[in-house]
Amino acid sequence: MMYPPFFEPLFQRLRIQKVLPHMKWGGVHVDVGCDEPSVFLNEVAPKMERCIGLDIVIKNKKIGNITYMKQDLQKRIALKDKIADTVTMMAVLEHMKYPEDIVKECYRILKKDGVLLITVPSPKNEPLLELFSKIGLVRHEMIEQHENYFTPESLQTICKKVGFSSIQVELFEFGLNTFVKAVK
Repeated sequence: MMYPPFFEPLFQRLRIQKVLPHMKWGGVHVDVGCDEPSVFLNEVAPKMERCIGLDIVIKNKKIGNITYMKQDLQKRIALKDKIADTVTMMAVLEHMKYPEDIVKECYRILKKDGVLLITVPSPKNEPLLELFSKIGLVRHEMIEQHENYFTPESLQTICKKVGFSSIQVELFEFGLNTFVKAVK
């Protein structure tokens, strides 16, 4: 069995802890970029009616109330309009060549009053992540794939442009990461 680099489980847990208090429990949840194994979906599934995990690196399968769908996140999400109560995108948006397009897709699949929860590394985090990747504390290939680093202002602009009405953006983890809660 291969173990993840040292810091990845810790960073993942910090992101999850940031997102959990903002979840809309009981409905349909979509995790964009769920990865495998999906620690987050396995944690929230007991409190949800249904969960859907989307990622390019997974196989199509159903386990309990979780449906996993192989999905190129650079393309249109293969889900109906207004299907989700909550959408999460943790440590994913920075990998997107066209970040506004994926946020627009999240907006499309959210129901009225649905919530989009995003975490991304801030620009301050770039040199630290690059150092960690060079010494093997995080996966080098994941950091190499970063297309963007976002300021709170740029995330606010993207969310507003695609139509979100209520947008909360804040830095966390000593300003190294950014959290967004956007309501449709």
